[in-house]
Amino acid sequence: MPVDGEEVGIPLSAWFQEQQTPTTQLRVAYERLLARERSRYQEVALYQTAAFGRVLTLDDVIMTTEADEFAYHELLVHPALLACPHPRSVLVVGGGDGGAVREVLRHPEVEAVTVAELDPVVVRLCRQHLPWAERAFGDRRVHLAFGDASEFVRRQPSGSFDAVLVDAPDPVGHASVLFSPAFYQDCRRVLRAGGVLAAQSDSPYTMPEVTRRVFGQLRELFPVVRVCWSVVPTYAGSLWTFTLGSLGEDPARQPPPERVGPLLNCRYWTPELHRAAFILPAFVQRRLLDPHAPHLPHYQGTRAERMRAAKSSSTAPGMT
Repeated sequence: MPVDGEEVGIPLSAWFQEQQTPTTQLRVAYERLLARERSRYQEVALYQTAAFGRVLTLDDVIMTTEADEFAYHELLVHPALLACPHPRSVLVVGGGDGGAVREVLRHPEVEAVTVAELDPVVVRLCRQHLPWAERAFGDRRVHLAFGDASEFVRRQPSGSFDAVLVDAPDPVGHASVLFSPAFYQDCRRVLRAGGVLAAQSDSPYTMPEVTRRVFGQLRELFPVVRVCWSVVPTYAGSLWTFTLGSLGEDPARQPPPERVGPLLNCRYWTPELHRAAFILPAFVQRRLLDPHAPHLPHYQGTRAERMRAAKSSSTAPGMT
């Protein structure tokens, strides 16, 4: 039975709401608004919540939470870096919350991490309010490059990085270029021999067209392409995919035992889960390989498009 927030003693003014699809919402009660600032690109906000700890939102869409961010960041980072023989230089595209950088720094071979992040306000507020961010960004191996990440990658010399990790939001607005064929071509160019690209590729439940497109584009560029998945409860669809393109090792292979030690205190990744994460549900396999696979009808479109549609429908006659 639905429960109204006020019935459990929480005033409606203390709820954060994300319109995840035109017909579904995620509502989270928050204890305190930690920060809210309109940057040049977006509204950045951080909340303290009882259910998910600290929560980062961009334009009212959840980007990361203390409760489940590790399930996302560990699967974005570790399968890719474990497939690199020597991941000394790593590029993170996006990643302004610092979670991906934190996981990259678990690998002792890493000598340099470059973070190409659009919005300095995101990094500044996350360093102030997310418990891992200051330590991650303050590491002497980390260099921050603010601005258009696609232009940053385009300007880099060929063979600059051992791994590129694309921690991008949904493919709308400023982020849409980070899902384009030209961008992925530049990412491949800047990889060294044996390098690996890993890109978040959304949920096959809510955005199957994005998952399929990223997989198809990387198959045109890399000899080995794999998709792994994780479960991120606060993301629309929960089941979340990461697509990896490798110029060398198969990312799905069992990682060498000598590389596993520094990762044994991870909260999601384990050596056993590493292999299991690349075993895809049947419906995901079909949606990746069959361009005519049906979508769930109320989940079509990007998250931003669905939110716009929901806001439009809420103003229709008879709606309150």
